[in-house]
Amino acid sequence: MNLKFTLKLALIATIAMTLITSCSQKEVKEKITLDVSLIDTTFDPAEDFFRYANNGWMQKYPLPDDESSYGTFNQLRKETSIKVQTLLEELANGSFEQGTDEQKIGDFYALGMNMEKIETQGLDPIKPEFEKINAIQSLEDVQDQIAHFHLISVGSAFNFFGSTDVKNSEMNIAMISQGGLGMADRDYYVNEDERSQKLRDAYVIHIEKMLILSGLSEEQAKTDAQAIMNIESRLAHASMTRFDSRDPHLTYNKKSQEEVKEIFSNFDLDRYKTNLGLDYDGDINIRQPLFVEELNKMLVEVPIEDWKAYFRWNVFNSTADYLTQEIQEQNFDFYGRTMRGSKQMQERWRRVLATTNGALGDAIGKKFSEKYFPAEAKTRMVELVENLRIALGERIEDLEWMSEETKVKAKDKLASVNVKIGYPDKWEDFSNLEVGQDAYVLNVLEANKFWKQKNLAEIGQPVDKSEWFFPAHTVNAYYAPTLNEICFPAGILQPPFFYLDGDDAINYGAIGMVIGHEMSHGFDDRGRLYDKNGNLESWWTEQDSKRFEERTEVLVEQHNNIVIIDDLHADGKLTLGENIADLGGLNIALTAFRNAQKENPQPEVIDGFTKEQRFFLAYARVWANNMRDKEKIRYTKEDEHPIPVNRVNAPLANMPEFHAAFGVKQGDALFISEDERASIW
Repeated sequence: MNLKFTLKLALIATIAMTLITSCSQKEVKEKITLDVSLIDTTFDPAEDFFRYANNGWMQKYPLPDDESSYGTFNQLRKETSIKVQTLLEELANGSFEQGTDEQKIGDFYALGMNMEKIETQGLDPIKPEFEKINAIQSLEDVQDQIAHFHLISVGSAFNFFGSTDVKNSEMNIAMISQGGLGMADRDYYVNEDERSQKLRDAYVIHIEKMLILSGLSEEQAKTDAQAIMNIESRLAHASMTRFDSRDPHLTYNKKSQEEVKEIFSNFDLDRYKTNLGLDYDGDINIRQPLFVEELNKMLVEVPIEDWKAYFRWNVFNSTADYLTQEIQEQNFDFYGRTMRGSKQMQERWRRVLATTNGALGDAIGKKFSEKYFPAEAKTRMVELVENLRIALGERIEDLEWMSEETKVKAKDKLASVNVKIGYPDKWEDFSNLEVGQDAYVLNVLEANKFWKQKNLAEIGQPVDKSEWFFPAHTVNAYYAPTLNEICFPAGILQPPFFYLDGDDAINYGAIGMVIGHEMSHGFDDRGRLYDKNGNLESWWTEQDSKRFEERTEVLVEQHNNIVIIDDLHADGKLTLGENIADLGGLNIALTAFRNAQKENPQPEVIDGFTKEQRFFLAYARVWANNMRDKEKIRYTKEDEHPIPVNRVNAPLANMPEFHAAFGVKQGDALFISEDERASIW
């Protein structure tokens, strides 16, 4: 729901710990952050390091019924959510002046937790939406409905938003992109394998059941469900693949508004802007032109009644989790159980907390940071980030495949990387967001509108480089290519990933690798296309660019050969950016760790493991995870990140330092000969 980072190219990564001064072996043992009891020595580290390092963790923390995937990240997110829950309940039970952030957070959360009121209201809060749809009679009405939905962030037909102009990173530009699908990826509609066909059948049945719950007869629901599927299928077949959508050159098609009107001739752009309250005559970037061309045809070819059915589905699908228990359960049955393999819904408080966070995340993050993020943590992170920056600079200087000309520009870009740690310098102003007592779903839609209007107001304006794309309590990190910045919110800078004290090997293997990972995104297959100022402008020589692509192709092929389930293989092209960042992050963090040991050497062996063994174990523990088979399938189709086991075994197999640390030799599963290893940064 929160639109702050909807279409900034923020690439997600990992988390962990910090630089510590030298101390005695006894002191280090007391500070160790890695629980070695969770290592499973029945697994050979040279055959399956993921299981060797994590199987004890996997046995100790089995998959909860309400999760499709549960790992170290999920564990910290849950612990953080409990802290946030305490804050929200205090605000919900308190008495605060109307219009304050405290009142808004408390009332939003309290109304979401009031299931008795939600059940009593039933469909009443969204009936005006149904009535508006029922009144549609013309193509103009269809377009007005799309604009209305876009203003309250109900996904429909396509997406329209403001984001950075990648060729002029100082300014925001209007963008049109593909959208309008009830299932997240085009491949679910396009692929003809048995798994995809069964999922499509299940989706149509789900739509039928939901439409009946919305008040339609069984006969009408069946007819409408097929019409909805037909519309979404046409949109999907015209959509760009996830891999191609990662290409900033393919998705940069800036047009004047007159040119947009020619391409989108059946859509009244001026009327649409008026409905959005948008006063903007500048250029618009059409990210996927073929999609817009197909939608343009559909506007006049699809019957009005079919559009009305589609719109009813749009709003009901978007609001299902904020309505009655029966509607929530049917929504979960498909999206949770069928698509992800989860056995039951998450607890109510966790879902309401997530929604409250989407609406008022900055205000919540402010309170979280005040209570849980000490100033010393930021100081240590700054130190560690600079150690990693130095290490990457050294590695760039030592690259044999890159020319001096490109090296100079690479180091210049590295030096220009902006760093955000903990929490923003200025907080979001929520004075224009009204949180009422009428209905939970109406508060959600009002918050959607608040964020959408904020986003629209940025179009044609200078980019606010102080803005954060995540609330401060988020357990994640990102690199933004158009800003050339890395960000580590307070939420990720907590145990078990970040400690103010601890063994350097653990700190560098975990949070150090995360920092290196995010830095590497500035030099991955997409990030490398942006210059130091965040503009889509090449700074590579033609020969160096060719050499880079040759080296990355090794990673693509390695991952394409990994079997996920049955005949489903990993997608080496889709995950290339993350795979480059994982391998690069590991190498950079290891270099930084070795540099740190020259200044502050620590005991070679602790708990039976050498320094470099502890480094690699800490890295693997970051990705400890249990995942359901359905989620592995969904993840592989939809996500740019590899599944956790492949984030451990795959990059480590390319590292001679790992081979040396754990005695990996020819014939072992994790041995790759020198001439076949991937080596980039």
